[in-house]
Amino acid sequence: MSPQRPLLLPLRHVCKLPFTLFALCLFLGLSLSARDRWTEINIGPFYVDTDSDVAAAREALTQLEQVRWVLGGLLENPGLQSTWPIRVILTKSEGAKGSGQFIAQNAGELGFVKQPAPDGEFAWQNPAVLHGQYLLVTKPGTRLPLFEIAGILLDANTPRLPGEVESGLRQLFDTLEAKGSRVTWGGPPPHPDINWARVQLFATKFEYSASFHIFLKSLQSGGTFRAAEQNAFHQPADALEKEAAGRLASGNWQAVPVSGRPLDPRRDFGEHNLDSVIAGVYLADSQLLNNRKTAEQAYQSAIETGGAAAALGFEGLAQLARLEGSDPDPHLDEARKFGSHNAPVYVASAEGLPPEQAIPLLKRAAQLNERWAEPLYLQAQVTENAAEKETLLKSAIERNRREPQYWITLARTQTADGHATAAQGSWLRAEEAAATDSERARIHQMRLDSEEERLNAADKAREQEREAVHIANRRAQQSQTARVRAAEQKANRQLDAQAGSSRPEEVVPWSDVVPRKRLDGVLTHVDCLGSDARLTLKSRDGASTPLLLKNSSEFNLACGDQHPAPRLSVSYAAQSDERFQTSGVVETLKIQSAAR
Repeated sequence: MSPQRPLLLPLRHVCKLPFTLFALCLFLGLSLSARDRWTEINIGPFYVDTDSDVAAAREALTQLEQVRWVLGGLLENPGLQSTWPIRVILTKSEGAKGSGQFIAQNAGELGFVKQPAPDGEFAWQNPAVLHGQYLLVTKPGTRLPLFEIAGILLDANTPRLPGEVESGLRQLFDTLEAKGSRVTWGGPPPHPDINWARVQLFATKFEYSASFHIFLKSLQSGGTFRAAEQNAFHQPADALEKEAAGRLASGNWQAVPVSGRPLDPRRDFGEHNLDSVIAGVYLADSQLLNNRKTAEQAYQSAIETGGAAAALGFEGLAQLARLEGSDPDPHLDEARKFGSHNAPVYVASAEGLPPEQAIPLLKRAAQLNERWAEPLYLQAQVTENAAEKETLLKSAIERNRREPQYWITLARTQTADGHATAAQGSWLRAEEAAATDSERARIHQMRLDSEEERLNAADKAREQEREAVHIANRRAQQSQTARVRAAEQKANRQLDAQAGSSRPEEVVPWSDVVPRKRLDGVLTHVDCLGSDARLTLKSRDGASTPLLLKNSSEFNLACGDQHPAPRLSVSYAAQSDERFQTSGVVETLKIQSAAR
């Protein structure tokens, strides 16, 4: 069934509806006036949509792409990508005017829009966004917030850099001007400070600009701010600071050329029509916090359209439900049924589910946006296998090295698994990823508090290593014993076969066959035979008996005739040995006294 869609009705018919739908008429008038005139152009992660000025859209996309190109060159990482697509909507319609800021929110909210912070800024740390994108609605010709674009790309492609460097870089890119392939930067900023002055010096002074990328590379590799300065510019830190302060005091900011990307908009930019219903959903997103009723009408219209637009509509209703404190799950379920390609929908749907139900949804989210770390981190949270948990956490960190909580969780997991050295490194990375000094101090204290746990883990690791060696040795001994016994059994079977008779059921030990005797007498002579000795004992009846004593060194007997001759009491196995010319083998020996 295809219901009559309000957006397809002629405006004159729609506006005959009751006064209670007057707001809907206004919104439909806005949408219908722009119907079939939406154009979308894109390159890389950027999408610019317009209903009125394609030339302005190309100019805006040029600005965005040149920011990406120049920053990519500085970071030695061409083709930078953002975690989410970046969409800019250019429209002259007053009813669709946005706030002039990108709409975004923290990933901890699992894909739902976040109210602005008190200072009017949105939180960019680990962002997820409405409909899986960053969104800015503004008028054609408005200067874009390039400092935010640079910040988004920095967040997605670098570990956290020193705060003064990140602040200066954002201000530097906010001064970027692109006219086609001709790009300049470093001109007067709106609010210059020492961070700006320092980075502007490095980027625009001829002696330093060629080494600016080396400075940033050193910071990305974990070098300190001062070490990176010395490595790149070969100047004392005090001299550089003095020079930057001088520029700040003078306020003389001169823009200089910087290598831009050779761009032909008609060749390099993709261009196609954008469905006006989908454009209406994006416009509604910009109104979500201030005009929920209008936004809801746009989402309902998208649902009636069906297809991909319906998925966006249900996603929008889920956003509204969360903002109003109601259950978003029914809308999320419908969005998935319509084939939503928005990763936060699947993360939000997994919230509160048992692991066997949550993990498939989280895996789907990770497939839809391979640059988003949160689905992998959440999988690790519900995975019991220690090795798999550690692998998932490392994969999340590869996608977002700036989230301290990922490093903290990895450190604790490694500690629990007995990987003490690796855990120590993860704690240090967590401190480096902290956005503020207070957060860094908190993580540092957490690391100190976990020291005893780490030491216990180190002991556990050593014990595991010793146990592994012990088990390996025991297995080797058991294997050798098994081989010897197998050889003995084989030899016995062969001997039994050669004997032509079966083996007797009762086997008498050899020790039971050889008789035991006792002899008390005088030791008259000792013949040393290496480690053994032949003893000659003279009994009371004058008879001499030669006996073999093994390991004679234990008794400290002198070789040769014995003077004085000690009296011995021995027990021996009465088994003669022609080789040693003895009558038996001594089993016990007791020296009583010397003979008189």
